[in-house]
Formats: sequence, C-alpha cells, structure tokens
Amino acid sequence: MLDQSGIARFAERHLMPDTIHVSRNAGEDVLDPTTGDLLPGSAVTVYADKTVLYAHQERIRTKGAGLNGAWVEEVLAGYRLLLPLSAPELRVDDSVLVVEARDEQAVGRTYRVTAQGEVSSSPVLRTVSLEEHNRKRATR
Repeated sequence: MLDQSGIARFAERHLMPDTIHVSRNAGEDVLDPTTGDLLPGSAVTVYADKTVLYAHQERIRTKGAGLNGAWVEEVLAGYRLLLPLSAPELRVDDSVLVVEARDEQAVGRTYRVTAQGEVSSSPVLRTVSLEEHNRKRATR
C-alpha cells in the first residue's frame, strides 16, 4: 500500500514555497459613524504557515435568456490553495493574505475562500478554492 504520509511530508517540504496568513471574522461588524460603512469586527488568525497557490479556471455553461436561448459558456478565473493535512479547516469567507511567495507579484494580494476544502479517501494535501479579493498596489 502507498505511504500517503510520506507523500504528504514530501509535498509540504518541496512543493509549498509560499507563506500565507488566514484570518476569520470573529466578531460582529461595527458601524463607522463617520462614513456610515460597516467595518469587519475583530479577526482571529486561523492559519499562518506554508502553502502553494495556483491559478485555476472553471468553465460554466448556462442557458441564455428566453425560451430558445442558446447555451453560453463562461470562463471564471479562480485560484486554488494547497495546504498541509495538519492545517485547520478553512471556511467560506475566510481571508487569505500572501505574506511570502516565489512570485513577487503575489505578495500582498488577498483572497477570499469560496468553498469548503475538498476531501478525499486518500488525502495527501488540503485543497481550497479562492477568488482574488485585492491586489497590492505596485510600488515604484
């Protein structure tokens, strides 16, 4: 039988060059009396360690408007995050900040968890779907 723990250790050691910080809104939103905006309440750190981030496109087909509407295909840009098995379960709407990355352009970007992590009968890594939330402004 295949030793999954060995594969998991190898993946964590050699395939996870990036560092992220995942936070979760733990309190109720707070009203800013000056602007009238709702601001997120206090946040707690869920995970702050190694990962690998990669782009992932999804193709969606939907039927167009009207009775005889044609099928429309749409490509949605998204991202996937690979985490060690020891990482806690991330929840929808958790916020992910890239702290360190091989790709310098990724540092400072934030993402939002869009779905519960995938599960498997033969887990080696955790896979979580993300959407980009904010890009760091370029500094010159």
